[in-house]
Amino acid sequence: MRKLILLFWPSFVIACLASVTFFALFDPYELRLHGTQLFSDKRAAYTFFLLAAWAFGALNTAVVFLLEKPAADVNGFCPMQHAEASVGDPDSPSGEAPK
Repeated sequence: MRKLILLFWPSFVIACLASVTFFALFDPYELRLHGTQLFSDKRAAYTFFLLAAWAFGALNTAVVFLLEKPAADVNGFCPMQHAEASVGDPDSPSGEAPK
C-alpha cells in the first residue's frame, strides 16, 4: 500500500500542476486537430488532460522506482560483497592483505 501511495501521490500533484499550467495558457475550445475541435465541453478537456498527465506521471514514478532498486534486488545476486572487495592487495600474487 505504501508503494502505491508513493507512486500515485507525487504523480497526482504533478498532474494537477501540469493541468493548471497548460489550461492557463490554452483554452480548451481552441484546441484543434486538423481543423476539428477536440473537445466540445471544457470539463471533458480538463478531465482528459488531468488523467493523461496523471498516467504519464505514474509511469515516470514507476520507472524511478525500478531504477532505484539495488543490484541484489534486480539480479537476484550481488557479484561481489563489500567485505570481500576490501580484503587483500590485488597487486600481490597471493592476494593477501599487507602486514
